[in-house]
Amino acid sequence: MIAHIFVITGIALRLWAAGYIGPAARKLDFHAKHRICSGPYRILKHPLYVGNFFLVLGVIILYNPLRWLGFLYMVTFVVIYTSIAISERHYLKGKSEIETYYRFINLKGEISTLIVMAVIYAVWFLLMARS
Repeated sequence: MIAHIFVITGIALRLWAAGYIGPAARKLDFHAKHRICSGPYRILKHPLYVGNFFLVLGVIILYNPLRWLGFLYMVTFVVIYTSIAISERHYLKGKSEIETYYRFINLKGEISTLIVMAVIYAVWFLLMARS
């Protein structure tokens, strides 16, 4: 049950944040001209990353791997996303803040997140049906 709550929280946070940041969040490099300061960005510096954290934590709990493996996944996640967040913070330092509005069109990039989660749950349901 707690796994599903984490997954739902992660998806909700990602959908909320993506509605404000848009397709810029799907790029592999930094190219923002402004820092967004509305929506979840008013509360969290990296709401997409926090959403990813909840998604990963939920999936780990859902699949219940060996403790050391789950721990290794989480440590790896934290190290990678911390380094990305630090790099992003340095890039955005000195950039002006901008208020944006939530736009549903910005969510089209999140379709891939929803597809990945659907596959993860489909595999989980199949594994549960076999046991």
